[in-house]
Amino acid sequence: MAWYLLICPYMAEEPKFDARLAEGVAYFEQMLQLMPEDRVTLEFLVVAYEQLDRHEDAQKALVSLTKILIKERDNAALEGLLPRLEESDYPEAKALSLKVKTLIAPAPDLTPEVPKEMTEEEMIESISAMAVKSELALVDELVDGKMVSEEDAKHLKAQIEATPTAGQMFLVSALQILEKENPTASERCIAYLADRHGAPPIPLAAFEPTKGLASSFPAHVMRIRGAVPFASIGKDVLVAVLNPADDSLRAQLSAVMPCRFYLALPSSVEAALAKMYPSGAGTT
Repeated sequence: MAWYLLICPYMAEEPKFDARLAEGVAYFEQMLQLMPEDRVTLEFLVVAYEQLDRHEDAQKALVSLTKILIKERDNAALEGLLPRLEESDYPEAKALSLKVKTLIAPAPDLTPEVPKEMTEEEMIESISAMAVKSELALVDELVDGKMVSEEDAKHLKAQIEATPTAGQMFLVSALQILEKENPTASERCIAYLADRHGAPPIPLAAFEPTKGLASSFPAHVMRIRGAVPFASIGKDVLVAVLNPADDSLRAQLSAVMPCRFYLALPSSVEAALAKMYPSGAGTT
């Protein structure tokens, strides 16, 4: 499978940064041939091309993405792209910036709701309990899709339910447990979930995580539920997650700012969280 070619090389060796990212780009370029108007693919390529210093390709991808957003009349997303279009030295991008200016509406108020006052311990316990519930539901989905057996599901659920939900923070993830205990089953489940929930797998290790990008999001949620913002395009943040079926997590992060979600290897998410939060991301 294409996703397998994208992810598996990083499990065996540590190629150079550009080589890893170039492999990811090649994968999404193939996807683009099959789905030339796929926004998720174009958003990824705009960012990845820039990191590889493929300026002209980045501008062409930006133009294609802009045309799709205009067609869909997604004014909020267009407003986010406008600064890139205005700064571009690509003639077609410059021309599109004028058209976008006539279409965009005032930006929506994306200010997150002020949470109720909670102690640190209460916050960890609440988020952990939600994570456990979501991960148990994910295991049921994998069973329904015949990705794991009933026996394996029982074992997974027992480990998830045994995760401490008070005190120290722990990453709660069914895929993380699978990757450590059964890598083959983990890869199969990642492919299944990526297709089912429209969250393409990405080579997260090719991106350098920064706490600055994640600073707008609740740190406890990122660390316990396994989410890593790895790049941005306009006002949208590209976020790697371990549970693409977790609608509550998507909604919580999207309430802070617009997000596009991708699926990543649990080990790469753990590594990124450890870099973003040196005090310890916590593991099950």
